[in-house]
Amino acid sequence: MYRFNDQKGRTFALRPEGTAPVVRSYVENHLEMQGGRTKLYYIGPMFRYDRPQAGRYRQFYQYGIEFIGSNHPFYDAEVIALEMAFLSALGLQGPRLEINSVGCGNCAKDYDAALKAFYEPHLPQLCPDCQKRFELKPRRLLDCKVPSCKAFRADAPSQFDYLDAPCREHFDAVCHYLDQMSISYTVNPAIVRGLDYYTNTAFEFYLR
Repeated sequence: MYRFNDQKGRTFALRPEGTAPVVRSYVENHLEMQGGRTKLYYIGPMFRYDRPQAGRYRQFYQYGIEFIGSNHPFYDAEVIALEMAFLSALGLQGPRLEINSVGCGNCAKDYDAALKAFYEPHLPQLCPDCQKRFELKPRRLLDCKVPSCKAFRADAPSQFDYLDAPCREHFDAVCHYLDQMSISYTVNPAIVRGLDYYTNTAFEFYLR
């Protein structure tokens, strides 16, 4: 994150994304006391300090929606459906949806160990960023855009081989609801997330 001190010695950090501030606001304003399920959205400028990947910028605008109150897979599918409707309303034709499950904390430990065992013999061939990811966030190795690193992805272990029964059932249910809404998708096991609070369904849209 961008962190700096102002002229009075106070420390500030520029927000890197929207989910954490939304959850903080939810907790501090006791929205859970309203009962039921809460649907929120946000939009605004965000900032990243680390070197941006290709096509990304240090300052960027991000919008997002958050659903709080249930882990039922239907609501994962509902969020995806809303995104699809939003892109269509913008007049964008044929967005391609790819989905994956990143499992839960228990799944992640076993999967991270499998990835490290796979990538360890190839460490000298990985880019400097991936050599850091190997120790800190092995799953981020699958997200690297450097061609020499991408070459190993096809043979890397799949997250689906390490999902426990509840996570597998959750993902299958999300796919079922998408099918019921006639939303086409492709399962892409290489979709990962770099933050630990991401569990179960992960998805990305691509414009043709």
